[in-house]
Amino acid sequence: MHTLYGMEKAASSTSLAHVFGDTAFPDDDVLARWRLVLDDPSASVLVDELDGEPVGYAAYGDGWLRHFGVVPAHWGSGRAQALHAAVLTTSAEASTPTSYLWVLVDNYRARAFYRRLGWHDTDVREQETFAPYPVKTQMTRPPEDGLWGPRAWT
Repeated sequence: MHTLYGMEKAASSTSLAHVFGDTAFPDDDVLARWRLVLDDPSASVLVDELDGEPVGYAAYGDGWLRHFGVVPAHWGSGRAQALHAAVLTTSAEASTPTSYLWVLVDNYRARAFYRRLGWHDTDVREQETFAPYPVKTQMTRPPEDGLWGPRAWT
């Protein structure tokens, strides 16, 4: 769990510095969310490793992409796209295609990434549960060609 938390903290602290500013990283909230995911039998977790070192993470289940990220040193390397493809493939094979996610409205990098991979913004928005309480938006990925989203990864 601490490896997953550490990767998420590294990715979020870099990508969301403009959102959180001087606000302390919500360590307890993020650890609690990972505990919930890891204790949930409907959830699956993938860890991307390079030379034995974890560089990316994805948690998904019940149609939701719950956590997703790559450590900043590997941004732009294609690892996020490969990890995303693995999530879509394994969730579709399990007959629970991943079709929803939450992302902070001001997480421009992530939203652009998801849009490039076939996700669409919805009008569903909520305030996050931790300070400074940024707004998050739901995105969806509708089915195409019998799978969820374009098969650009094949």
